[in-house]
Amino acid sequence: MPNPWPILLGRTLGLLLLAGLLGWFIGHVTPVLLIAALACLGWHLYHLYRLERWLNAGVPIRWPDTAPLQGSAIWKPLYRTVYRLQQRSRKRKRKLSRFLEQFQAAAFALPDAAVVLKDDDTVAWCNESARRLLGLRPPQDFGLRITTLVRHPSFVEFLTRRDYEDCVEFPSPVTDVVSLNVRVVPYGKKRRLLLAADVSRLHRLEQIRRDFVANVSHELRTPLTVINGYLETLLDSDDMDRWDLPLRRMQQQAGRMLHIIESLLMLSRLETQGETSPPQTVKTPDLLEAIVEDAVALSGEHGHHIHLEADHQLWIRGWERELRSAFSNLVYNAVRHTPDGSKITIRWYEDPRGAHLEVEDNGDGIPANHLPRITERFYRVDRGRQREKGGTGLGLAIVKHVMHHHDGQLNVISLVGVGSLFACDFQTTQIVRKPLPVADRATS
Repeated sequence: MPNPWPILLGRTLGLLLLAGLLGWFIGHVTPVLLIAALACLGWHLYHLYRLERWLNAGVPIRWPDTAPLQGSAIWKPLYRTVYRLQQRSRKRKRKLSRFLEQFQAAAFALPDAAVVLKDDDTVAWCNESARRLLGLRPPQDFGLRITTLVRHPSFVEFLTRRDYEDCVEFPSPVTDVVSLNVRVVPYGKKRRLLLAADVSRLHRLEQIRRDFVANVSHELRTPLTVINGYLETLLDSDDMDRWDLPLRRMQQQAGRMLHIIESLLMLSRLETQGETSPPQTVKTPDLLEAIVEDAVALSGEHGHHIHLEADHQLWIRGWERELRSAFSNLVYNAVRHTPDGSKITIRWYEDPRGAHLEVEDNGDGIPANHLPRITERFYRVDRGRQREKGGTGLGLAIVKHVMHHHDGQLNVISLVGVGSLFACDFQTTQIVRKPLPVADRATS
């Protein structure tokens, strides 16, 4: 397409030249030139006015509508360019419209609730599942704050915290039978996508498993206790010498089964939110001293060197029964699963990060490929050896649950041939400092 500007300039100069010749002929050059210039300006203003009216009216420009303007050097390509842009824009809009329809159809088909939130927590859009799970009513609820529609305290606190790495679970506002798992994902410019999934089936399965473990453990504990009692009676008899070894092995296995059942019951209690009573101040140094005495008795002739280093002013808020179970499991594991004569060091101290219990040994260590799974229930690094030593495979699972209930963390460092270090780390908010008694301060 030729450049229209030289043509426009040529025509304009030609018109002005003719107007000048006409003005010279009649003796009025300036007025005639002025009239010609105003006519050119009026012509272009008229076309500019029509173009502006068309663009503001949003009416597509059709070639029949611009037929009178076809001869214009500048306006014909300008209208053609606008026409092409409109055609391109209409195609883009149709494509975006189809894409939006497909997205909305997919979003409406999702079984999980999806809610688009603005930066001020108002609802911008939601799918049909949001009506079923969250009780939202599209489009009536659009523009309302989600916290006025879903008012569960844990959800409101979660949304206010804006921790997008976390999630929250709470009953559905539609029915308490349905449990929801809610996550929030930020996207775009000040937009967030709230996703709510129905996890009721998982909760029911988990509850069934917990009830099964608790019921079976309770049912087995009584007959095993009776069997163990009769075995002790038989072993105390004078005429049972030839049955001594079988009876002792039966007693050992019965005791091991009772230990497993007690551990399962403890896990069941921990998984159902642990102790229901408020936390108390636990005399942690005294608790550790009692555990060390039992560990020395457990070691017996194996000759483990057990050493306790404890800050006697450092107490902690928690549940003593759970802490005793967790700490004793770590110490007894060190006694059971290290060679005879091994050194076991127990440290109880405080630093700026919180309070820490460390159980360190110089035993065989744990291979690195086993470390991610050692807190799983019934997981054993060496099944034959742990069964021989009387291990249940539940001790570290109990420790992990106890630490979770106390808002703490279990950390494990182990090197094969060097030893292992198990650390229970507590937050500073749980620490209670107790002054030493006068007698202890005098001797220290």
